[in-house]
Amino acid sequence: MRMKDQMMLWDSASFQISDIRRRRLQPKERLEYRAPAELFLVSTAGKARIETEGFNLWSVDASIVHLGKGAEFRIAEATDNYEYFLILYKALLPDGLPKSLDQPQLAVRQFHSSYAIPVVMNAAYRKLVREMEQIWGQEQALTRLEAKQQFYAFVHLFLSEMEQLEAGRAVHDEDPVESTVQYMEAHYAEPWTLASLAERLGTNTRRLQRGFNARFGHSPLEHLIEIRLKRAKKLLENSELPISNIADEVGYPDSYYFSRLFKKYVGLPPSDYRVNRKNEQRMTDMNCRISPALPSHTIIVPTDWARYDQRGSVLQDFQTLLTMTLMCTGGLAHVEGKVRVPHLRGVLELERIPERIAVLDYQYVDQLLALGVQPIGSVVCSVEVLGLPIDLARPLKRMAHLGSKEVPDLSAITAIEPDLIICTGFQEHRFEELSVIAPTIMLDRNEDWRQSLLRLGALLDRQVRALSVIDAYGAKLNTIRTRLQAAGDAQTVALIRPRDGKIRLHSEKHRTARLLYDDLGLSVPQLPGMSQGTSSMIPLETLPELKADRLFVLTDDTNREQTRMYLRSEAWNSTRAVRSGQVRHVHTALWIGYYGPLGMNRVVDEIAAAILPN
Repeated sequence: MRMKDQMMLWDSASFQISDIRRRRLQPKERLEYRAPAELFLVSTAGKARIETEGFNLWSVDASIVHLGKGAEFRIAEATDNYEYFLILYKALLPDGLPKSLDQPQLAVRQFHSSYAIPVVMNAAYRKLVREMEQIWGQEQALTRLEAKQQFYAFVHLFLSEMEQLEAGRAVHDEDPVESTVQYMEAHYAEPWTLASLAERLGTNTRRLQRGFNARFGHSPLEHLIEIRLKRAKKLLENSELPISNIADEVGYPDSYYFSRLFKKYVGLPPSDYRVNRKNEQRMTDMNCRISPALPSHTIIVPTDWARYDQRGSVLQDFQTLLTMTLMCTGGLAHVEGKVRVPHLRGVLELERIPERIAVLDYQYVDQLLALGVQPIGSVVCSVEVLGLPIDLARPLKRMAHLGSKEVPDLSAITAIEPDLIICTGFQEHRFEELSVIAPTIMLDRNEDWRQSLLRLGALLDRQVRALSVIDAYGAKLNTIRTRLQAAGDAQTVALIRPRDGKIRLHSEKHRTARLLYDDLGLSVPQLPGMSQGTSSMIPLETLPELKADRLFVLTDDTNREQTRMYLRSEAWNSTRAVRSGQVRHVHTALWIGYYGPLGMNRVVDEIAAAILPN
């Protein structure tokens, strides 16, 4: 089979999936079947013999078989729990075949024929086909479109392997240890034993034990624990999920057992690990800090630079400024026409500067608009957005809605055909699926927006604009700080949000609260029992103990009724800031969600209007 011709036919054909079926065959059963449409038979567990007019083979020797419409085949001699999938589809070739085909008639016959595919990357096919069948089972138009997109990924994978076979580059035997590791990494949360794992992968427990001990020095089950705890560490570092949720996410429904296991292998309980890593991350973030050393040149510089001094020519100054900026963008670079983008999941190399950008956290809508770039789609804010500044509200109406940051709509993302997707830890579990749709980078959503803006500016070749935006913002901060110092009023200010029957008190570690405390130098009110994280949930009854001169209250459609109820309570009305009339209700989406220069400039203006003397 000439793979060059087959690739051109697959590229020019149009496809319609008819059905995706998951089946099991027991040892004494025998299946005889005539293909009602063209189909792929994918063996995913166990072992069986597959027979057609063209070949007679074991499923482990060729786990994927293609059958033309009307072809008869038999499956027999199955082991326990032999599992397979049938992907039935219709393919329509264009009337005008590609002119570059070497042998058009032969190529078309082979395209519709029956053949076996001795694949190497079995674990990848198993993952793809199971996801495809699960999506297909939802029976919705958009999910059917997503299943079709997975089908193209499946075809691309087997064509790549067949091309390698034709060129004599393929590995002849799949490494059972490597296959098992791939399966573990894709299904680490599933409950299984070593015996059930070996059976699913068509091998035996003794072979797996020997293979893992030889390669890693430990058993397969210990390797699974490593994978689960590695995933748990990421969730502890990059999310605010409760420990019980993280335990369940990585395959341990019993959170007490998970905590004991985590401490045994890591040396710390999960909660202590999270606090330590957050503190370390804060120190790492400080390697590049916001420097207000010059009123008109507030920039991000490395910590060991006291300030940026203007010396020499304007060109030299600008080159020095760009050099320092690049030091703080993690190695992002444009090399030989390509863009190298380091991010939380590795390094992405793009062929060109992206133009069609989809964002899965709305803070990047703000930052991209500030750079003069219109995203083609964004997830929708979970709280009301009425009342947003016009330069944010108007572009939002022109963007495709891509679900929420918690549940992005993969079908909608696919439909807009982005050439870059920007996501955060919220979409960690969907990263691989997103990467199939388009090149994807994962950023830290709690990073100071000025550093994120510099990264995006470097990525889009808009460094100068990013620097000017940051510089203007820094000048505004300097002006307000100077006025506050002149007033000589060391005010304590709290940022709170009534929610879920309590009050969320944001600490100085919260990204917006940092504006109050770090950027403007206001004082943090102390409250016994405050969390070490970005916020604490406190009962209404303890609010009077919060000795804050001023309160900024985040208000939106999700907490408006609760806030009204609190305003009538005795605890609320006996709080210092309430008694002195120093309470300001502010827009949650603006203050918390759209975290970038457009939103933060408005927030600074609101803070200044509230606390500075007229």
